[in-house]
Amino acid sequence: MIALPGAKLRAERTYMRRIPLLAGLALVASSPLLACNGPATFGNTDVACRPLSTTRAARPNGWGGTVFTIVMENHSADQIFGSSDAPYINALAAQGAVASGYHDSYVHPSEPNYLWMVAGENFGILNDGDPGPSNTISATAHLADQIEHAGLTWKAYEEGMGAPCGLFSHDRYAAKHDPFVYFGDVNGWNGVTFAPGARCNDHVVDYTQLAADLAGSLPDYVFITPNLDHDMHDGTVAEGDAWLASQVPLLLASDAYKNGGALFLVWDEGAEQDDDPPFLVVSPHARAGTVSSTAYDTSSFLLTVEKILGVDALPCAAQPAAVQPMSDLFAVPLQ
Repeated sequence: MIALPGAKLRAERTYMRRIPLLAGLALVASSPLLACNGPATFGNTDVACRPLSTTRAARPNGWGGTVFTIVMENHSADQIFGSSDAPYINALAAQGAVASGYHDSYVHPSEPNYLWMVAGENFGILNDGDPGPSNTISATAHLADQIEHAGLTWKAYEEGMGAPCGLFSHDRYAAKHDPFVYFGDVNGWNGVTFAPGARCNDHVVDYTQLAADLAGSLPDYVFITPNLDHDMHDGTVAEGDAWLASQVPLLLASDAYKNGGALFLVWDEGAEQDDDPPFLVVSPHARAGTVSSTAYDTSSFLLTVEKILGVDALPCAAQPAAVQPMSDLFAVPLQ
């Protein structure tokens, strides 16, 4: 199993979130500080998105497979890496590459972090409410838009959702962990009510549909949300690890993964509103066994996905030029 300097890293990141993050800034010394109490808003943004320009995906050489993202919940890196409750995750980490310098977007709770993963900002949303008049985003340049605009395909597979396009939480399904249903061009919000159409029903589907797509044809981008037990939100680390051990091998056995694909296994945020979640990637192009200390964040993650897919880069981010892709995790260039 992989062992990382979790406690020291958490202290450094907690300190760094309280100072401006500047390109090229090196942390010389730090002192442990307590994680903030209550919702964190340090990274909160509400920026108008730029028009999309890429009408044909320009994927880098060697990158032709599916980009998979699986999002887990509410744990810090030192609760996962090296844990005897997470043998499968640690085996994946040794097989792939770990971003030990990764931090979340400095916003809490969950929902704004999920939005950031697919748009590069949270549009000022700082709650976990289901989609509604104040929680529906009008932007039309999020990752699903970028993918379709460039002629690629995508799906979100939501465990426990049941009927497609689940706009409301129920049972073990939480809409707050399903970022695409918050965008008006997906959920069909018309200013009065929701009128979702084929786009939402065809692209935001129950997790059970993944088996059929694995046997047939997978989209270019796959976003997977386990249910509240399997994502470690309500369940234990051991339960989440066991679920991943039963599901991830099916993805890694697919041609969509083997032929230039990548699987990102990420957590939305650290434990107790720390900003230090685990982050790892497995891919035929990953630098196996790499543990990178580079200071990456959720925008870096999104940019890396966009680079692999060959779509527009961070059209909704406030300062896209300041964000760097996670290039040192891969042996094959991202551009």
